Order: sequence, then C-alpha cells, then structure tokens
Amino acid sequence: MSDHPLSPNLDRLDGLFSERQIVLPLTVAALLTLALSLTFLRFQDPASLPLGLSRYLGPGYCQFMIAIFVIALLYAALQYLGLQGERRRLRQRFDPQAARRDSRLRDWILYLSGRGPQDDDLPAALQDGSGKTRRREDLLHLRDDLLLLRSQQHQHNFAPIGFAIWVLPLLGFIGTVIGITQAIGGLEDSVDPSAGGSGLGDVLGGLAFAFDTTFIGLVLVIPTMLSLLILRARAQKLDMIYYRILLDRLVCDTAD
Repeated sequence: MSDHPLSPNLDRLDGLFSERQIVLPLTVAALLTLALSLTFLRFQDPASLPLGLSRYLGPGYCQFMIAIFVIALLYAALQYLGLQGERRRLRQRFDPQAARRDSRLRDWILYLSGRGPQDDDLPAALQDGSGKTRRREDLLHLRDDLLLLRSQQHQHNFAPIGFAIWVLPLLGFIGTVIGITQAIGGLEDSVDPSAGGSGLGDVLGGLAFAFDTTFIGLVLVIPTMLSLLILRARAQKLDMIYYRILLDRLVCDTAD
C-alpha cells in the first residue's frame, strides 16, 4: 500500500471499471430488443407494412442493423438513468434532508445500468477528503485524481455506444458490397439466353439491397451519435457537481 494519504480511497475505486458495468446493461438492452422484435414479428408481418417500411424492415440483414441500433439506444437510456441515479445518490449523501422515498427505485435503476451500491466510492472519497487532517496539497491531488477517474469511467461505460456508431455505417457498406455482388450475378444471368430473363429482377433486387443497407446505416447512426452527445453532456454536468463539492471542501478547509 502506498504511503500517500489518498491511496486507500483511490484503491477502492477499482470497481468503477469492472466488466459488469458494460455487460449487465448491454444484456438488459439486448433482451429488451429481443422481446420487442419477437412481439413485432408476432403481431405485425413486415410484408404487410406500407411499401416504404416493408422495404427496410423486410430483409433480415436490415432487421439485424435495426436491432443493433435499438440495443445501443436502450443502452444509452440505461446509462442516462444511471447518471441521474448517481446525481440523486450524491445529493442524498451530502444533504441529510434530501428525500429518500425513491431510494429503492434509484438503487434498482443503478443496478440495471451496471452501477452497484459499492462501485461508486467517489462520494465516500469526497467526504474522506473533507476532514481537517487533510492538507491542501492532498485535497488538490484528490480533486485531480477523482476527476480523471470520472472521465475514464465515462469513456469505459459509453464504449458500446461508440462501437455502434462505428459499426452501423460499416454494416451498411458491407450490405452495399453484398447487394452489388448480387446485382452483378443477376446481370450475368440477364445476358444469358438460358436464364429465362430472370436476371434483371436479381439485378434490381441486388441494387435495392445495396442502397437500402447503406441508407439504414447512415440514418441510424445519427440518433446514436446524438444519444452519445447527450450522455457526455449529462456526465460532464455531473462531473461539475463533483468538482464544485471538491472546491467547496478545499475552500472550507483552507478557511479553517
């Protein structure tokens, strides 16, 4: 153990970067997406939808891309609720008069978002750093280290959303290559007299698949990027609350 007075507090923060913080909300989002897709397929046949929707919801490859988008969106929603729960937990820790009626719901939301009750020891570290036995230099180190850990934790938790932003256009381009390959195969059949003239339909179908997958990939990435921007803004706002608490503690200790 290091002799640095802040090392015990920082050692307890290792749980911030556990795999559970990604795996659990990602599993919840995937299960919800599976339930929604099965419900949709049970009560609504994609072929019965209007032409504009059936064209994009009919092919299995397009459904797979949409499923990835829904998973990313639900994951982002869980992360947003988790940040809100962190803010309430922080307020209640430093404000004894804060209402605790929603503590069970808050803890449940935090659990679904991958944040266990012992994972976030930042509030405890903040309180530990507020004693009069702490030196000003210790509090400065505590402030910088905690804010750096907060930023790294957000990058860790938001990684699946960044992956979705990267993979959705890539899947669209892969679909374009598959569609063009199918169109080339149909074009060969169209010029072959023994093909019976069915090749032209394969050409058009392959081109439609190519354009549709690219369109879906590029369109779905826009709200996914927007959700990531919202999460980063919310996380930065929460970090500013931590920063203000640390600054207040530092000013109070200096005044004492």
